[in-house]
Amino acid sequence: MSLHPRDRAAYVAPPPPLTPAGPVDPVVTAYVAEAGADGVSLNVRTACGRTGTLRLRPATGSAARITLRMSDVLTSPRISVVNESVHGCTVERSSGTVTLRLEALRVEIRLSPFTMSLTDRHGRTVRQATDVRDPDDHLTVLPFGVTELADGRLAHHDSWIAEPDEHFYGLGERFTGLDLRGQRVQCWVQDALGSTGTRSYKAVPFLLSSRGYAVLVDTTTPASFDLAHHNTGAWTVIVPDEELDYYLITGTPGECLAAYRDLTGPALLPPKWAFGSWISGGFRRDSAEEVRDRARRIREHRFPCDVLHIDTYWQPHGSWSDMRWDTEAFPDPRGLVEDLAAEGLHVSLWMNPYIGVDSPYFAEVKRNGWFLRTRTGTGTDTDTDSGDTWVGRLWGDAHPETALLDLTHPGAVDWFHGRIREALASGASVLKTDFGEAVPADAVAHNGMTGDRLHNLYPLLYNDLVAEVTREVTASHGLTWGRSTWTGGQRHGAKWTGDPRASWQDLASTLRAGLSLSLSGHPFWSHDIGGFHGTPDAELFVRWAQFGLLSPLSRFHGTTSRLPWDFGEEAYAAVLHAARLRMSLLPYLYAAAVEAVRTGEPLARPMPLDHPDRPDSHTADLQYLLGPALLVAPLYAPGGRRQVWFPPGEWLPYQGGAPVTGPCWHSVDLLLPTAPLWLRAGSLLLTTAPADRAGSAPFGEVTAVWVRPRAAPSRTARSVLYDEDGTRTVITAYRPHDDHLTLRTEGRGPRLHVAAPGGRHALATAEVDGVPTDVDAWPGADW
Repeated sequence: MSLHPRDRAAYVAPPPPLTPAGPVDPVVTAYVAEAGADGVSLNVRTACGRTGTLRLRPATGSAARITLRMSDVLTSPRISVVNESVHGCTVERSSGTVTLRLEALRVEIRLSPFTMSLTDRHGRTVRQATDVRDPDDHLTVLPFGVTELADGRLAHHDSWIAEPDEHFYGLGERFTGLDLRGQRVQCWVQDALGSTGTRSYKAVPFLLSSRGYAVLVDTTTPASFDLAHHNTGAWTVIVPDEELDYYLITGTPGECLAAYRDLTGPALLPPKWAFGSWISGGFRRDSAEEVRDRARRIREHRFPCDVLHIDTYWQPHGSWSDMRWDTEAFPDPRGLVEDLAAEGLHVSLWMNPYIGVDSPYFAEVKRNGWFLRTRTGTGTDTDTDSGDTWVGRLWGDAHPETALLDLTHPGAVDWFHGRIREALASGASVLKTDFGEAVPADAVAHNGMTGDRLHNLYPLLYNDLVAEVTREVTASHGLTWGRSTWTGGQRHGAKWTGDPRASWQDLASTLRAGLSLSLSGHPFWSHDIGGFHGTPDAELFVRWAQFGLLSPLSRFHGTTSRLPWDFGEEAYAAVLHAARLRMSLLPYLYAAAVEAVRTGEPLARPMPLDHPDRPDSHTADLQYLLGPALLVAPLYAPGGRRQVWFPPGEWLPYQGGAPVTGPCWHSVDLLLPTAPLWLRAGSLLLTTAPADRAGSAPFGEVTAVWVRPRAAPSRTARSVLYDEDGTRTVITAYRPHDDHLTLRTEGRGPRLHVAAPGGRHALATAEVDGVPTDVDAWPGADW
């Protein structure tokens, strides 16, 4: 029994326990059944005499799919979340071994005693850990095989050697640190009740190693990873599914993320307006009058903003999933949304998939069997006995008990479609898809799926449904602003990192969680600027805003006001500067977002992504590159000082000053108005004049900011400008001598200006497509 209070706290919908009922049963021998260009099928036998089939197939040129299924396992409803792919390979057979050769990897299988190894194109080999024991002859890792559980399920497991200098990343949103070595992680989406614990809202069974490989498990059950925790020389995956189905991928971290994209689908590119600021009224009573007042003050203060978010209380209390307006507080929803649209503001509305027992819709949904049922229920889908409908207190004492919509039931889906259409009919542009983590393991769905399989899948079904209706009603994007997700959830666009407290510790853990999500194939994330719970002091609010406004997406939200001018004049000036800095960088950010969708690599790039072979990069987990050329190192403690690891190359403070040449650690001091931003020397940043909103109109005028190297010659640079209408403009800069810059453009693009950080002295003259032009300072003095 743990003494720690967090271990004893009750959490909604915990994962089912893995209680062994039999011995660990490893695969010991295998025999070739079939072999060909599509892979090899092996008949296998375990130490206890179980038989089964092991299939090894090429998934991509750099990824092999491994599937183990035992003969005595019944088929249950399960859904694959990985796209089927067809690829070719060469199979070589010799006495006692079988080898699969793909374009970029080789998988070698020894048949008896059974073991596998993986070798990449550079000759690096990863080996299974098959029979690792302590001095008392006890197993210290789980070998490739199965263990029977007390509830009748089988747990599949596999272990591989972990090198002493190996680091592990990914597995979704992890508040405990970017490098997961030494940790045990269970991929089970949960309401984490904060952002400083081991639970998380977003889980993705995609593990990324610093040694040039990755693992993607195709399951919706709670896959568990022991990452050199029980044995420092091995990592283990445990999957309580009817089969073990996973992919071994080789390549650089970027190449592994590209393979994840190919196997699970590309990320949704948010519309350009979504890269502007989002401002919320917060989780508190609201009204049309207050929303209009917020919009008026935002525009009066000239604070950049594209989205006003109206949280829970746009609906009547106790009916927070009905998708109907509280007409007392909001008597004319369409008129409100139209007024906001006239101010250039999109509207975001909060929602969740739980129906309260006091809702006027509860009886209808229950009568039709559209709720999830408990496994112990005896009725049919249309049974009216309340004992068959799962009901729980998901909001503590703040809300009546609720039931969970069964999103595998066509009737429930059609009904919920209608509710969502009604909400969007007011003119709202996007829905914030809160919750989705509460499916209990003992629930039963209409399609026969049990809760242990549906729990992690539910956020995908939920966001897929909302995205579909959003695309239909808005005739454009399918963006959702979601809290929970699983493998493939990048197709919904935006995620935010849950409900942190207003504390420095929560700021730091939120940053790490976002970067962990970056390394899990989800490129567009955000967080509640200032923290959700409580009220930040002015310094914390400013530093969190500077971090948030240099994150992939930006939203101000909390239980109390997050309007920037409510924190004093000095704080407001600093946050306004950061907001205008973001708006200035919009052409750069949007181009980097387009590239993130194309490549599968994140918009916020953790240090190990580009530098897996540099030891310092693995400890620099509180900073990132925003796109290829901007280094962001948020302040995570009061006082304005922190240590920053500068990657190889020359880096300039964005407002001018002495450059830093990496790789090195360097202590920096940042005054409150100064954002934690450095520019890669030699880069060409595409910027624009800060506006009050991002909007969707094509970029009219763009300024190319030449970041002149101070310590090394750099004669050419290249950037690509993308716009929402598909326009692509290539801009190439050439410096024929130290004080002159020549720019050439290819493609139809906006009017181009030239600027340099640190003032006019950085460049004397410039020309664009043969026409001389002035050189401006960037950032502008009036920011």
